[in-house]
Amino acid sequence: MARADFYRLFRSKGLYITEVVLIFIVLISIFNKTVGLILGNSGSLSTFQAANNGHYWNAVHATNAMTSMTSLLIYIILPLFIMTIGFEFSRKIYKNPLSSGMTRLNYFISKYCVFIVITILQFIFYYAAIFLIAGFKNGFGHINGHFFTKLFETVGTQILEVSAIFSIAVLALYLTFSTIASVITTIIFPVCISVLGAVFEKQHWLQNLNFQNRIDSAYYTNYSTAHLHTMLTYSFGFIFVCLLLAYLTFRKRDL
Repeated sequence: MARADFYRLFRSKGLYITEVVLIFIVLISIFNKTVGLILGNSGSLSTFQAANNGHYWNAVHATNAMTSMTSLLIYIILPLFIMTIGFEFSRKIYKNPLSSGMTRLNYFISKYCVFIVITILQFIFYYAAIFLIAGFKNGFGHINGHFFTKLFETVGTQILEVSAIFSIAVLALYLTFSTIASVITTIIFPVCISVLGAVFEKQHWLQNLNFQNRIDSAYYTNYSTAHLHTMLTYSFGFIFVCLLLAYLTFRKRDL
């Protein structure tokens, strides 16, 4: 089933329209030498972005600066989520693979694995587009081992946090069998957590659920060992709980 999902996705016009939109956004940022602020992010992030606006944007500087607007990939990945995990649900044909002998567990795992692979590829495409466009326009800058090490750590954190946000989209999808509900949940959840975190500043567990802010602040945040452990615990724990509830709901649901 995974092979069929990849085949359908890479032959879909929606995928290429999504990539064109992403390249357009990258081009605007690089040519204007500015980074955008996604709703719900912190003051420290705004300061980091303001400090990088207007500088000479070679490939290295542009890549570092645009790590702070990577949460836009949430909205870029949303159509890909619908085209992978949500495809059968949007067309009401989810019974077909199950009636042909596929178990619900295999169906669930296959769909999620395809989505994770597509998410990773989207991150690679995003940063490759930034690096190459800025490089050919303004030069590539000084590239060293530290640049790649820091970028690898940043992207790893960002993929984890994006996966955490989309895990609740998976839960919403399997609870409601509605792609509209899952899309709304994906958009509303980070905003609600940011607002609640600002209102209840002393509730640290809310700050630890602010996955969107951690996506955009991953590059300039230096985590202590304790902080890193807490972040990983919350992120992996949130993903595990959401996926477990989604699968249990799917397994018990009368189709």
